[in-house]
Amino acid sequence: MKKRKKSVLFIALCVMSAMGGTFGVLLGVLSIIDLDLITFAARVPGYTSIKSLTYDASTLYPYAKIVFYGLSLAGAIIMFQLQKRGFYFYASAQLALLIIPYLMWNQPAALVFFTDLPDMIFTFAFIGAYAIYLPAMRQVSLPEASGTEK
Repeated sequence: MKKRKKSVLFIALCVMSAMGGTFGVLLGVLSIIDLDLITFAARVPGYTSIKSLTYDASTLYPYAKIVFYGLSLAGAIIMFQLQKRGFYFYASAQLALLIIPYLMWNQPAALVFFTDLPDMIFTFAFIGAYAIYLPAMRQVSLPEASGTEK
């Protein structure tokens, strides 16, 4: 089997996505345990208002974040293996992460929009960058995915 070469930019995108997914799962777990545990996130750019917005959020919000950030992390790992399905996992999870604040924050839509604007920009930039590498990824067939070969 021919080994495909990964570009440095693609590797950097996958690493940053994996770090973001891991951080999101961590924040979700900590906010389930005790919301005061996520105060450290206020020092991270883009997370300054996350604690105050999460106080008014639905009780299901941290669980939804864990699920979607977990799918995003899985997508980044699968994409790193140059499999197209990772792109679809990642893109779907990231788009869901942009939508759930509107449904679960109990805040006016304008506040949600402007709070989530940096996330929107980065989400679309990453999805667009991954889309550039989509032709280099392969569609995994069932025998190849299970590890058995003919």
